[in-house]
Amino acid sequence: MDADAILIKDLETPGGDATASGAHGAPHLGAARLLTWRVAVGSAALISLSAVALASVLLAADEAPLAFLARFDEATLRHAGLAAIAALALLPLAFLAAVWLVALRERRQAEALALLRDNREALRLSRDQMRRVFASLPVAYVLAHKDGTLVRANPQAVALFGLQGRDLSEVNVFDFTEDEDFSEELRGYLADAGRIENFEITMRRPDGKTFWVLYSAAQVEMDGETLLFAAFSDITERKRVEQALQKNETALRAIIDASPIPAVLSNQASGALVYVNQAAAKFFGRGAPELIGRSAANLWESAEQYGGLLTELGIRGHIEDREARMIRADGRPCWVQTSTTVLRLQDDTLIYAAFTDITERKRKESELHRLATTDPLTGALNRRAFTERAVTEGERARRGAYPVSLVICDLDHFKAINDTYGHARGDVVLKRFTAVVQELIRPSDALGRIGGEEFAVLLPGSDADAAARVAERVRARFSAEPIAGGDPLVATASFGVAGWRPPFNLDAALQAADAALYAAKAAGRDCVRVAGAETAKIVPIASASRNGRGRSGP
Repeated sequence: MDADAILIKDLETPGGDATASGAHGAPHLGAARLLTWRVAVGSAALISLSAVALASVLLAADEAPLAFLARFDEATLRHAGLAAIAALALLPLAFLAAVWLVALRERRQAEALALLRDNREALRLSRDQMRRVFASLPVAYVLAHKDGTLVRANPQAVALFGLQGRDLSEVNVFDFTEDEDFSEELRGYLADAGRIENFEITMRRPDGKTFWVLYSAAQVEMDGETLLFAAFSDITERKRVEQALQKNETALRAIIDASPIPAVLSNQASGALVYVNQAAAKFFGRGAPELIGRSAANLWESAEQYGGLLTELGIRGHIEDREARMIRADGRPCWVQTSTTVLRLQDDTLIYAAFTDITERKRKESELHRLATTDPLTGALNRRAFTERAVTEGERARRGAYPVSLVICDLDHFKAINDTYGHARGDVVLKRFTAVVQELIRPSDALGRIGGEEFAVLLPGSDADAAARVAERVRARFSAEPIAGGDPLVATASFGVAGWRPPFNLDAALQAADAALYAAKAAGRDCVRVAGAETAKIVPIASASRNGRGRSGP
């Protein structure tokens, strides 16, 4: 066998190494020396053949060498000599080139064999590591032939399938599926698709005990054979919990549906309604199928209100007895008292909201508040409510550094109107005055009845001059139109205006406006006077009657 054949054989032989001693290292050294000797012997043979050829030519010519050379001219002999010299000079170079080639080949052989050795060692380490990882994985893994016959199983798989002490080559992984037809379907699907991912199936151990697994499998190529790599996660406990939750959810739905309190369930992620009980469907005036799938936000009066509830729910986890406004099917808003909490059922997080209709209660509360804060005859704020409003506005003005003005109004000769036309006609005059004022002031202003025929107007954000202009418009409008409801009657009113500045003492402001009102009375009534102006004579509050009757005058 020549050196090339020896080298090839050694490369194919596991453990071959050009640097190793013994039977594996010697052939490579012999091959290198053999190649070197081939070059040397070839060169010598070439010279010998050249000499033999020249001698043959001389013998054929039957001439002596000198006689033979004499036939050629001097130039020819010179060229021939130079050619011989060049040939002899090239022989050492050819020898050196052969030696360099041999050394290069030896180095490359050594590198190739070292790489082969490293690769084999890496492969061995990789296989060892794979075996260790395979054995330590927390889930069950098996390696099987395409027909399902086991090749290898990690300890978790041995424990899961009850394979202790059994010969794996006699076990088929498909025999553990509880349904034989389903097992055939798995085989077919795996053969077509090449892999299976996250199938939830029931399996049966040799002792007959069933269990749930999450099954994934794929075909892999190993050592020229297509094998089946399969993973099994035991999800028996999870399925048991899910089934228990399913039963609980069914029971919960039954309880909610039977409840007389309107209740809904919505998906926290999407906001869509997933369940509406009969009481809620009746409350909203829509059938449950019509509501399911819609956004729960559409049930509330505003998206901001619903967003605020969700934000608080995310922080606290539950909301109890919160008053809010919802919308019925006909668009009518309604007041509800709602309790809301987060429920986690299976893979979904749901929001449970139960609510009670408190619209009638809120209406009564509003009515009670109105009666407690307003004058029953005119609808203006009563004295107590007006005072509270004035104090609140004074505090706001102090923080916001804006002006506030106060106007005191008194109906002229009101006692004479009552005596002449009767109290019923007097009530009409009071209502008429209230309507005129409400029509000409802003929503942010406040009107209060603080005495029999005495009223007060609070104007936040208006200085005394602006308030005087408002008072003049009221005066002109009120005195320009006769009072309806009987004999012709034209009523007038007098107005005192005071600017209210820090420190916003309400009593001081009332005294200043009251003084301006007395100045208007003194000026002939049916006019406006501003506190502090030359036309306003400041009179101590103690000298005036505060019950309203003393201002009517004759």
